[in-house]
Amino acid sequence: MGRGLMPKLRILDRYILGLTLKPMMLSLSIVLLALLLERILRLIDILATAGAPIFVAFALAGNLVPHYLGFALPAGFALGVYSAISKMSLGAELEAGLASGVSVRTMTRPLILLGCALSLLSIIVVGFASPYCRYVYREIINQSTAYAWRAHAPAATFISVKDGLTVTADEVDKTGRGLKGVFIQNRKDDQDVVTSAATGRLELTEDQSAIQLKLFNGAVVRDIGAAEPSTLRFKEFVLDKKFDLEAPPFRPRGGSERELTMFELWSEMHAPVPSQYYRELSAEFHGRLARSLSLAFLPLLIVPLSMTMRRNARIANMVAAGVAMVVYHNALQIGETIAHKGTAPAILTCWAPFVIFLALSIWLFRTSTDRPGDTLVSRAIDGVRDAVLRAVRKRPAAEPQVAAGG
Repeated sequence: MGRGLMPKLRILDRYILGLTLKPMMLSLSIVLLALLLERILRLIDILATAGAPIFVAFALAGNLVPHYLGFALPAGFALGVYSAISKMSLGAELEAGLASGVSVRTMTRPLILLGCALSLLSIIVVGFASPYCRYVYREIINQSTAYAWRAHAPAATFISVKDGLTVTADEVDKTGRGLKGVFIQNRKDDQDVVTSAATGRLELTEDQSAIQLKLFNGAVVRDIGAAEPSTLRFKEFVLDKKFDLEAPPFRPRGGSERELTMFELWSEMHAPVPSQYYRELSAEFHGRLARSLSLAFLPLLIVPLSMTMRRNARIANMVAAGVAMVVYHNALQIGETIAHKGTAPAILTCWAPFVIFLALSIWLFRTSTDRPGDTLVSRAIDGVRDAVLRAVRKRPAAEPQVAAGG
């Protein structure tokens, strides 16, 4: 243990890692915050409609962190590597290192080690933490919105509660229990039943075990299939449905392949009678693994695109890196979808994008280390520029005009 990884890191390695980690953590925080804020706004709207406490949205968002972290890690790591190498390139530190005999491969070594550590972290987060958090997220949603009816209700909102009952009220007092302009739609014994009342009140039953809805001054209309519906007017009426105070136990974890850990997915894939379709389990397993392992090889793609001092080339390289990562991410998602539907095996559709990404990264790295900054992107920019210059030179010059007159 005393001679682990850290003693092998030289001063240069620690310096490069320091340049990488700061922008990586900053960009990772920004991406996560942006994703969570967008989801929190949607959750608040859902919870407000269901009459659930708004603070539950933050508990739900907390359980989404592992899911979003799996997508944010590659972006944050790529931005960190790009920022570190481009800073060294602009500050002439890259040229000084090369002049002193330090190769680009040596400078990339600590980034590869960091990528391997992040791959392991991604497997832990996506493969083990995220399935549990996803289940807890759905359990909270069920407890907050999908069960019974809480002892309060939002105004002017249709609430679908148990047994196909839909309730709305024009006005609700501050306690959430006093209602005005109540409308209830239900289907009972194959008959449509509509109940309306001037006022209503949510209250506990006498045994304090459930919630009941007491209505005043209204009518019950039943469609019994006759020429005219049956109508019953009342001054006081208690709805014949009781609403539980507590949610029933949520289903066990594992209702979806996304709620299974990597070990559980592997076990189910090789079980004699798997709990779900093999194609769904296989797509989830191989998709998670391919996405996590790609972090270890990401520096091979980003480092060559970061080594340039020309402003136009830097922008083009950054765009190329972003496009390559987006294409790879979408290719993995498409591969998972194809495998999930059973059109092709997951070992092909999920690992083919990974192999292409790895081959492109290795090829770009091997062809760019001898002449840092000379990449496929920079050569394409130079080719376009040369073509434009040749076209301008071949353009015939305008003939001078002779002024008329004496």
